[in-house]
Amino acid sequence: MRVRVFAPALVVAWSCAVGVAVITVGAQGQKVTTPEQLDKVMKAVQQANQPVGKAIASGAYADAKKGLATVKENVILSRTFWIEHKRDDAVKLNEESVAKIEALEKLLSAEPVDQAAAQAAMKEVGGSCRACHQKYRATDAENNYILKPGALEAK
Repeated sequence: MRVRVFAPALVVAWSCAVGVAVITVGAQGQKVTTPEQLDKVMKAVQQANQPVGKAIASGAYADAKKGLATVKENVILSRTFWIEHKRDDAVKLNEESVAKIEALEKLLSAEPVDQAAAQAAMKEVGGSCRACHQKYRATDAENNYILKPGALEAK
């Protein structure tokens, strides 16, 4: 018998088990099903992700790990949107992004941290995000990311 586990619930449970405060949409147990919810989660990713590269560059690895945990949780949470809207390619891109994030987490947890490798891994995370953005995201008049018009229309 195969058991399927809801990944965001695991992240929240794991985070709580190790005493990490989780303050995101996922902490409220909500599923991301609307473009507005996706936008909120993606904005949380953007806000958490921006300081990660700077933290790595300055050697503040604990700060980088903290921001990266928020990025990871919200990227995982956004997967529910793509599942709900039956976009298997976006689910795959999401899973690839999470794998890149986890690889970076591993590098940031090493003693000592290989800063060059962490910076290279951060670029890979950015590349995996960009792959999804190229297909599913656009910018509005204020240069904010939005879901591309027509992205959810029947194929």
